[in-house]
Amino acid sequence: MKRRFVIGLLVIGCSGLLALRSLERSPAAGPQGQDGLELFEPGIISTDGGEIFPTFSPDGGTLYFNTHEQGWRNHTLVASSLGPDGWSTPEVLPFSGHGANDRAPRLSPDGGRLFFSSDRPLPGGGAQSFNIWVVDRTANGDWSMPRPLPAPVNTEANEFHTSLTADGTLYFAGQDWPGGLGRSDIYRAKVEENGYALPENLGPPINSELSQTDMYVSPDGSFMIFVITDHPDGYGGDDLWISYFKDGAWTAPKNLGHPVNSPQYEYGPTVSPDGRYLYFSSHRRGLGDIYRIQLEELPTAP
Repeated sequence: MKRRFVIGLLVIGCSGLLALRSLERSPAAGPQGQDGLELFEPGIISTDGGEIFPTFSPDGGTLYFNTHEQGWRNHTLVASSLGPDGWSTPEVLPFSGHGANDRAPRLSPDGGRLFFSSDRPLPGGGAQSFNIWVVDRTANGDWSMPRPLPAPVNTEANEFHTSLTADGTLYFAGQDWPGGLGRSDIYRAKVEENGYALPENLGPPINSELSQTDMYVSPDGSFMIFVITDHPDGYGGDDLWISYFKDGAWTAPKNLGHPVNSPQYEYGPTVSPDGRYLYFSSHRRGLGDIYRIQLEELPTAP
């Protein structure tokens, strides 16, 4: 008998509640399969192109994600807003779409900052690699100009795919970092007075000799849904796994199983602001689409 996956709901304001109720009323997803998996907004959000890495504003009224073309090229950050008639046609964010690969947007829990990964040139030059960039929400509601995070987060290696907790702790993937367990590991950088502390490799059981490339950490830091590539006990490609932070340590990861994972690639996890749905990216239809499933359909915590 399936037990239920339980995650505490986030506290949202009245405007957020109204937006989330609109989300429930809107044609927010395609036909639901018998397994509870839904293709999110076919024809608008999920199309014949590549749509991946979703993240929601705190009120649930704006979806940020990135598009890409065949060959994993031209990653561009876009946004869609929820209105009375459903989700709007996605629009390119003003600081993206200028030749660089901008991908994996992630909002801070308060919505005030948007982090993303990019291979755009660094100010003043430097090694051409993926780094973590950030924009701030300005007083008039626009986004600031992007700026790269400073060392020790960004290095001459590759850093990408972020997640933030409510206390400002930054989780990210570092590829080919010295001392890493796999080609790509998950790191944590705590906030200090003048920036971020030296990033910590999460170590086992999160990291291993395999590649751990992407993650969603709950705002309270109590659980993590993350990607492991080509795990011998997985379904193939990138799979989504879950771990809980209990008694000061991360629990052994559990594969989220079918219907979330498939022989194709599943990554880009995020949880809706109301705590009801897991959204993620999957290549089961081609270049990439955004899917969702109710959290209660997934296995519960141990």
